[in-house]
Amino acid sequence: MAALGSPTRRSIGREESKAAAWQRPVLILIGGLILITLANYLSIAKYISSHKNGNSNLTADNSNNNNNNLPPSRILRKANSLTSYWWPSQDDGGLFAKIYNAQNPDREDCSLSTTKFFVWRSLAANEKDTRGITAWAHAGISHLLHALTDGDQFQKFGSRILITDDRLWPMAKGCKNGPQTRECYFEPLTRCTLSDVDEIHSKNAYELSNHNDEYDRSIRTLFSARKLWFRNTGQKYQWTGLKGGDVDHSHISLTAALLAYYLRPQPHLRDEIDKRLRRSLPADIDPDRTIGVPIRRSDKCHGHNLEGSAGGELDCPPLSVYLDEVKELLEFDPLIDSVIVTSEEKSACDEFISLMKKELPQLRVILNVGDVQQGTGSGSKLEAYVEAASNADVVASALTSMHMHLRARYFVITSKSTWTSTIAVMARAYGFASDIYVKDVGRNRNMFSALARKGCEPAHGEHITISSNIFDINVRSKA
Repeated sequence: MAALGSPTRRSIGREESKAAAWQRPVLILIGGLILITLANYLSIAKYISSHKNGNSNLTADNSNNNNNNLPPSRILRKANSLTSYWWPSQDDGGLFAKIYNAQNPDREDCSLSTTKFFVWRSLAANEKDTRGITAWAHAGISHLLHALTDGDQFQKFGSRILITDDRLWPMAKGCKNGPQTRECYFEPLTRCTLSDVDEIHSKNAYELSNHNDEYDRSIRTLFSARKLWFRNTGQKYQWTGLKGGDVDHSHISLTAALLAYYLRPQPHLRDEIDKRLRRSLPADIDPDRTIGVPIRRSDKCHGHNLEGSAGGELDCPPLSVYLDEVKELLEFDPLIDSVIVTSEEKSACDEFISLMKKELPQLRVILNVGDVQQGTGSGSKLEAYVEAASNADVVASALTSMHMHLRARYFVITSKSTWTSTIAVMARAYGFASDIYVKDVGRNRNMFSALARKGCEPAHGEHITISSNIFDINVRSKA
C-alpha cells in the first residue's frame, strides 16, 4: 500500500505528460531560431567573402536573380570609387547613353549610303595649335551638337556622326600608346572610321568655308572649315526625342554629358589616372567637407610669355583673394576639413599652400601627388616645359586634377578660365558631394560661366548676345 500523501505512479506519469506537452514546442522553437541565426550568419559571411575586394556585383534591382548578369548600377560603381577612377558610362543610360548610341551605330551600318558624317578637321597650322584639354573639349562638343542636330535641321534631316581627321594632335606628339591624334589619350568619338566617309572633292561631300556656312543637308559627308570657330546650335535637344524645346530641359545636364563623352580616357590613361588618384586621395576624404581650389595661372594671366604657349588674357586675382574665399566658406560651413589644391603653375600652388598652413592650419591640404605642373595650359610643346616630362605625363596629371576635384563640394574658381569652369560644371553633374557651391573670383559673363557659377542659365531680365561660340554668350543687365 502506498504511504499516505505520496504520489502514485499514475499521477507522476500524468505530470510528466503535461511537462512534455509544453516543452516540446519550446524546444522546437529554440532549435528553429538557432537554425535561422546560423543561416543568416552563413549568408553574411558569403556576401562579405564575395565582396572583400570592394567590387560589388550588385545590380540596381537585386530582387530578381536573373539580373545578376547586368552591369553594376552607376550609383554602386561610384560609391565604390571614392578614392579611385570613376567616370560616366553608356551603361548608366540617360543623355550619355543617348550620345553614345547616336555616335556608334552597328559597324556594318557605317558604310551605308544613308549614314551621314561630319568630319571635324584640324586647323591648317595644327602643329602650332595652343589650345588646352578643355578648350579642345568645348570645340569638340560644339561640333558634336552640330552633327547631332545637323545644324539645327534634325527634324527634317536627322543626325550626322562626328568623326575627327587623322592629322597630328599637338598634345599627342611622341604618343607611345596609339596614333599621334586625339585618340592617343581618348576613346574614338565613333566606331566608324575615315574609310567610311566620302572623299572631300566627291559629289557626295561638301567642305564648309566657315562655321556658319549653309549647306545641302542631303550631302552624305560634310567637312568642317579648318578654322578655330564652330557653329552655334540653337536647338540642342531636338535630336534626343524628348518633347519640348531647350527651355524645357537642362542645359547643364546636356553640356556635362557631352563633355563626359568627349573626355572618355583610353584604357591606359584610365589606369594612370586611377593610380594617381589612389596615391593622392586620402581614404577618409569626405566630399561634403571638402573645398576644391583649382588655381589657373600661367598662360591665362596677362604678362605670360612662353614660347609655344598662349598669351595671357586675364588679370589673375591675387592668391590672397582665393584664401579669403576659403575663409568665407569655412565660416559658412565649419565642418569643412579639407582643401584640394591644384595648379599648372608650381609657384602659385606652393605659395597658396604656404598661406593655408599659416592662416588655416586646421585644414588638411590634399595635393595631386606627382603633378607635373608644366607652367602652361596650352597644348603645344608641353614636353619642353618641364625637364623629363612627356606630353602623356602632362595629360594624365591634368585629368587627375579634374577627377580629384569631383570629390569636393565647395569651389573657388575663375570662370574666365574654361578649365576651372569645366571642373565646376562636371562636379555639378557628376561629382561625389551632395550639392555644389561655387565662389567665382575671376568672373566672366557668358552662358558657360553661369552654368559653372550657379548651375543654370543667366537670370530672367538679362540681355543675352550670342556669338559664334555657344559658350561665349555675353550677358548684360538691362539696367
